[in-house]
Amino acid sequence: MNTLTPGPIPPHPPIRYSPTLSATGMTFTGTNSTYPTYDSWYVKQGYIITFWINVNLTTVTNFGTGQLQLQLPYPPHTGTMNHFNGWVWYDPINQSNPDLSNHIILNVDHMPGSQTLDLHWLGGDTPTPKPVREFILTGSSPYQLTTNSKIYINGTYFTDRL
Repeated sequence: MNTLTPGPIPPHPPIRYSPTLSATGMTFTGTNSTYPTYDSWYVKQGYIITFWINVNLTTVTNFGTGQLQLQLPYPPHTGTMNHFNGWVWYDPINQSNPDLSNHIILNVDHMPGSQTLDLHWLGGDTPTPKPVREFILTGSSPYQLTTNSKIYINGTYFTDRL
């Protein structure tokens, strides 16, 4: 009888990264440790990437008018499109518990071959019954974001890079 005894799994420590935050007309003053996405992390094990993006909008001076976008730490597997979950805590000052109110559910995706994440919020459409669909997330839609707002996105995906 052959038996396989797996060895210890080597540690893969989390790596801090600062994904690019962008939108048409968006400006901010943060750099290095005050860059809006400074406290974001990923773990890479072989071809698998698990990431957590934390966006702190404290240093944003203009939210602009375009769709909010972020970046994956590695390119996704060739030809794939992934969807990830996320949420926006758009008013943490007036509601200390995000489970009660003041949050927006996100659906975040990318096009094939792109590391750019497009942020969408989920809402009811106009027909009856009201199906849920994606809408483009901007600094003012569905609600006005402020310098107190936070965005959180996480997920796991495959890359072609070892």
